[in-house]
Amino acid sequence: MRPRAHLIINAKSGVGKGSTLAQEFKDICEELNYELVEYIIHCPEELEQKSQIAVEQALNTCDVVIAAGGDGTIRSVAQAAHGKNIRFAIVPCGTFNFFARAHHIPEDHLAAFRLALTGLPRPVRLGLINGQVFLINASLGVYAKAIKDRERSTSRFGRYQLVVIISTILSFFSKHRLLKVDLHTGDKLATVYTPTIFIGNNALQLRNLALNVAHCMKVNLLAAVMVKPVTKSEIIRIIFRGIFKTLENEENLESFCVDSLTIHTRKPSNLVALDGEIMSMNSPLHINALPGALNMVLPADTSLTGEL
Repeated sequence: MRPRAHLIINAKSGVGKGSTLAQEFKDICEELNYELVEYIIHCPEELEQKSQIAVEQALNTCDVVIAAGGDGTIRSVAQAAHGKNIRFAIVPCGTFNFFARAHHIPEDHLAAFRLALTGLPRPVRLGLINGQVFLINASLGVYAKAIKDRERSTSRFGRYQLVVIISTILSFFSKHRLLKVDLHTGDKLATVYTPTIFIGNNALQLRNLALNVAHCMKVNLLAAVMVKPVTKSEIIRIIFRGIFKTLENEENLESFCVDSLTIHTRKPSNLVALDGEIMSMNSPLHINALPGALNMVLPADTSLTGEL
């Protein structure tokens, strides 16, 4: 019996590639003696169900589960696959593809699919918040609101950098309350006021922002970043330092590395952004680093370390 390639593919990912990828992959499967099993996702409601079906079919076999889409699609499939004895692989065809780029997955979708069938799996770290995994980052407060506003703006005006910048500025200037939160990490407790909390799990994104916490990944920790209460003029400065990658000079940012962190908010329910997807989560928020949680196919010449 031939091994199967369970392809979970977002038909709307990228610039229309999602709807045509499956046909292109069939020839590669025939060449490498795989049976292709397609799970075409047309709406978000299908993604969780079909991801679970694919993972169950591939469990403890020579099959591979392949997530084809953007970071949000890949995160949803990883939610079903993490901690299980399956080979997990990705074909990046989204807008930013931070997760794929950090792990040196080819940007060409045919090369990425071929790697998914021929490469060797190695353990990859994830983050976890209230039972939901994240690949790149989790955030709450005004940063999460900015992502929600950004998605609304880009769906209307297109995924252009100027649209993202303007939408982010407007979000940070809109009326919002400071979060009053209790932070528990290890045996330490602190109560802080902040407009936003950001938890990073991707050294590439953190380096792109010039944040000085990418070293957390080298020791399999998550990076926590908080913004102090700021004035409107300070907001402008932070935004432009983010744009021009000079955030390491920003004195209104506090950052530290964590293995686990518990956040108690005064609100019983909070909007949380996971890899660009908005969810509602109840307080307290329990956050953990999950080293080696995903058995992911990677290029042979990649030296996989905790900094990824």
